[in-house]
Amino acid sequence: MGQATTRTAAPAGAALAGHVTTLAEQTFTVADQLRRLTEDLFAGGVPHSADLAVLRPQVVAALGGLITGAGVITTPLADDRSGLEWWMDSRPEGRTRLELDLDPASDTFVDVSRQAWFAVPRTTGRRHVTGPYVDYVCAEQYTLTFTVPLTVRGAFAGIAGADVFVGDLERALRPALRAVGASVALVNTQGRVIAGNTAHHITGSLVREPHIRAALQEATTQTLADGASVIPCGTLPLAVLTWP
Repeated sequence: MGQATTRTAAPAGAALAGHVTTLAEQTFTVADQLRRLTEDLFAGGVPHSADLAVLRPQVVAALGGLITGAGVITTPLADDRSGLEWWMDSRPEGRTRLELDLDPASDTFVDVSRQAWFAVPRTTGRRHVTGPYVDYVCAEQYTLTFTVPLTVRGAFAGIAGADVFVGDLERALRPALRAVGASVALVNTQGRVIAGNTAHHITGSLVREPHIRAALQEATTQTLADGASVIPCGTLPLAVLTWP
């Protein structure tokens, strides 16, 4: 029975991984569009922080569907201030601009450089998915943040990105989760659960089996000795796990 369940779950698990990959790539497309617009803004020289307001129509237009937040955050600009143009589709308030104090001399300074969604693209030069984490700054909900590095004349200049509420993503994935026919969870590479189809794997919980967590680091499709399967979501730091 266990082997039959594993064989049945494998195609559906792969389909779920493909669905997740498609949704994530669509979100990264939005982040890349904002990245290009921001890098073009630097073409005439380093802008002032207030100049990022020119991006506002495109940032606001990016909101909708699964995307509940989007924008850019830069390193210090010509006026020695970090640039921030990030908007949220807050419910029920509607679309609002994120206000953060990015002045290091201020008592209410928010050091975004310590956040993974900023620090990882800065360190690696690559895009990143942060989460699931509770975003206490914006919405106090479990969130995934998709970010890409801004690069100006070969140097890191900040990030462009988009937020997705995990609850919204889970609802979008629900038919695919149910179709697996076995216990399944979407996790990040640390084994943190984003969404699942059983009470054993709820959002924010941690997959603790050492052999599964080790397999997640290998980023390859595997069927483990206990029948569990690991199916990476493309090149993303996400994977689908199934259990017999």
